[in-house]
Amino acid sequence: MVLRTLLLSLLAIVPPATAYAAPAPAPATVDLSAGRSLDETYRHEFGLCDAKDRFRGHRVHGCRNDPNAVTALRRLPDGTIAYVSKLAVDLDGSPFACSPEHGSMDQCPTALMLPDGRGGEVPVDADRIPYVVIPWEGPSDVEGQFTALTGVKAGDFGYVVHDGVTVPVIVADTGPFEKLGEGSIALHRALGRELCARRDKAGVCVRVVDPMESIQGDVVTVLFPGSARDDLTPATIARTIPVEVALLRAQAARRGPHHANG
Repeated sequence: MVLRTLLLSLLAIVPPATAYAAPAPAPATVDLSAGRSLDETYRHEFGLCDAKDRFRGHRVHGCRNDPNAVTALRRLPDGTIAYVSKLAVDLDGSPFACSPEHGSMDQCPTALMLPDGRGGEVPVDADRIPYVVIPWEGPSDVEGQFTALTGVKAGDFGYVVHDGVTVPVIVADTGPFEKLGEGSIALHRALGRELCARRDKAGVCVRVVDPMESIQGDVVTVLFPGSARDDLTPATIARTIPVEVALLRAQAARRGPHHANG
């Protein structure tokens, strides 16, 4: 707790955008070989969805057009959950998604909501906060299966590795039960993809690229089940995420290192 408090106090003097601008250098790979498969039958359902738009007997839409490409879903020796997949784009919670000009799939609320200090709540801004989305919504027999299997919930922390870059993230939204591999537009920006086509004078994204394409595969996401905090606010979330993830990674390394170069 002393180290966490010290790091947060040091970061408090840095504007959130500056504190979060540059992703830390990534380990070359995340070594998944020591992990154990959580449920290969469940993982294979994502492949079935990619091929036939079916998942656990339910007919769905969108997998064939934007395949999940889930090639691994494992629990690593340190207790973290790791999966390899594509990375679609989520705009939920951003000013664009909350505006009348939003796309048909965009929503203003996010699964993780933050107190606004006036008795209400505000969403996590996809244009400012690198976050990931986990499967949840669906019929009663499949809803929440990813969380039941992994223990990962909205608010938990983690990091994403792709093409030599690692980005600390938070789980801030949930999506359809048949889709795995999605992150905020801010996460894509941190990975080197700018998907905002135009900003207004205040810096708010008012138009996004079209079509909005996913990273097609080989994106590694590592999540820390049970790591959520209940003290995040819109003013603190950006600077808290990298500090918390650094501490969680250090603790995980002591329990059981799993990085090839880290």
